[in-house]
Order: sequence, then C-alpha cells, then structure tokens
Amino acid sequence: MKRQVEKDVCKITKIDDTVVNQNVQPKAGKFTFWNGDVYVGEYEINYDTYLLVKQGKGTYVTDNFDVYHGEWNDDTFPSSDIHIKYNNDAQYRGRIDSNGVMNGLGTYIFPDGSSIEAIWRDNQPFTNIIYREPLGFAWMVEDVSTDVGSFSLNQFITFSAGNHFWNDMMFDDSTMPSSKSYRSN
Repeated sequence: MKRQVEKDVCKITKIDDTVVNQNVQPKAGKFTFWNGDVYVGEYEINYDTYLLVKQGKGTYVTDNFDVYHGEWNDDTFPSSDIHIKYNNDAQYRGRIDSNGVMNGLGTYIFPDGSSIEAIWRDNQPFTNIIYREPLGFAWMVEDVSTDVGSFSLNQFITFSAGNHFWNDMMFDDSTMPSSKSYRSN
C-alpha cells in the first residue's frame, strides 16, 4: 500500500469576505544587506515564492547614509509621501513614484535651509513653484521656459517676489545703491 504524501498547499482563509493568504506573513525587523544598506521596519515574507519584501512603514539607510523613511509597498514607494534625507544634509519631503522619481507635490530643502515647494515632474519642479530663502522670504514662479535657443534641454525659471518687503524694495529708489563714490580724496 502506497502512503499518500501531503503536498504543500497554500493556506487561504476567508475572514469577513476578505481572502487572507496565510503563507504571507507581515512582520517587523532589521536587515543589513551585503553592501552595507540597512532596513528597519515592516516587511512581508511570502513562503510560496521565498521572497522577503519591504511592506508598510520603514526606514532604509543606504551605505552612503541617504535615509528613506516612509510607506513601502512590495519593495517600492507606493506614490505616497516619503521623507528622504541625503548625506549632504539636503532633504526631500513629498511624493515619489514607484521608481523613486519625484512626481507630485513635494518640497526639496537645501542644506542652507532654503527650499523649493512645487509639483514635481521627473525630478524637476513643474508647476506651483515657490522658492523660500533660509530666512523664509518667498519667491514665486513668474515664468518657466524650456526652450531657449540651443538650451532646449535645460529648464529656466524666473521668480518674482512673493513677499511685500521685496516688492516695496524693488520700487523704492531710496533702497537702490548709489553710483556716487563714498571714498574721500
């Protein structure tokens, strides 16, 4: 008589009309990769496919100390808000698509504290662009040009003052530098 061998069968449970694959187990932990990158956060293991993927909230630190913090979906960014702190102290807070490209509303913060708020397209500010100086003075986009003679691949942005102080200064002759020399002979 042959003994019947039980095959591994995917365990599926139905809870409140939701199908749950019991072979996928969400967990939280810390992983150090062969190149020195570190991930701390939620992940899933799919025992059917032998895959471990970043899934849920977590922080990924690259070997050159760039830090990616946010929500993960199947090892990628699910087009949701994420916070990236680069190793040069620049930061980005906003939307990143599944390929890691800035697409959508976000703010890039320079190391000196100045920033560009914009709706981004392919890692470039596209519309609704506001530049803020380190002291908070706002400059708003007046013109975005993408075709300037032979520089058609470059993007040029012209800003206008978005702050009454700068507007007043631009039209007040008393704030303009004098052409007279202050040197005594």
